Amino acid sequence: MNKNDFSNIGFDYGLKPHFILVGDIEFSELFTKADCRGILYMFAQGERDELIPVQMAFIFQNEEPAEKFLDILLSWVENSNNDGDAVSIDFIENNKGGYTLSISPEINRFVERMIPKNLKDKVNPIMMVQTHYKEIDTLGQNYLNFKANYKKVEKIAVGYIIGTPTKIVKQSKRYFTKKEFNFYKEDEIPTNSVALGYRATQKLFDFDPKTLPKPPKETIDDISQRRIAELKSLLPLTYNRLKNLWLGDTQKRLAQTYPSEIIMQAICNLTIFERLKKIEDLSPDFTKSGYPNRILNYLIETYESFDSYYPPDEFYTDELIIRQIQNDKNELETYLSK
Repeated sequence: MNKNDFSNIGFDYGLKPHFILVGDIEFSELFTKADCRGILYMFAQGERDELIPVQMAFIFQNEEPAEKFLDILLSWVENSNNDGDAVSIDFIENNKGGYTLSISPEINRFVERMIPKNLKDKVNPIMMVQTHYKEIDTLGQNYLNFKANYKKVEKIAVGYIIGTPTKIVKQSKRYFTKKEFNFYKEDEIPTNSVALGYRATQKLFDFDPKTLPKPPKETIDDISQRRIAELKSLLPLTYNRLKNLWLGDTQKRLAQTYPSEIIMQAICNLTIFERLKKIEDLSPDFTKSGYPNRILNYLIETYESFDSYYPPDEFYTDELIIRQIQNDKNELETYLSK
């Protein structure tokens, strides 16, 4: 039996544990080392003398970091079902006649590839994502043509060249294709765009982080409804036993002071903690910081069966259940205070 101490651990089934997602920061460093001198737009002749974009390329000077930079972008694409729009490329037109290119992971696809499917609806993601900005001095005609006509093709190839706009020394053999591009004025960037950070980098006088949208705050009723639903889903046998008057006298006695769902939650937690104690190879620091995620993983991966372990009924004393109720309450209060 492992030596983890669960006596001070609470777990509320109505809460979504925080799941921290850290994006790749190396791509930004590599972009800088590759020494980008601009963006090259390539076109094909369309109908009515239109110039139809077919490719855009970063004009780099140093091939090795350029290739590593592209490696990272391609990994985002490959790990998002070969979707090139896993790379977000936005254009921010400034008030000085130029624009800034914004490169970052596209948030929705980033979340999709970073959170396991079985946890997607059960955790609250907190994201730390790097965005790289490249300043371009002028709104050149090629840029304007690209902006005006990029929607007229299904996809546009994105790669890099080594050289200058007038002399291509080498072109990358690999590339990805994407169809989503965003164009903003610097003072009209939507609050839900990762490019909003540009305003902070430029120290624009009207940028106030406090004005950023806040995630919707969960109500006690929301948490209560989710708690019951998750108890039924994750511990169906234990929940049904409790509803069918298992430990009926104990539940009835404690119900004079506590809501029935809180009592059932505490009994469920005491039960799973006893099951966890019997796992000999359980992580020695299972109950350390981050334990809600570890408990949730265990519940998702371990289905209850008629062979699941239960301590004897006399284990579930009023004192032990009340202490667990308090632990669970502390977990809820800590969550709501953040």
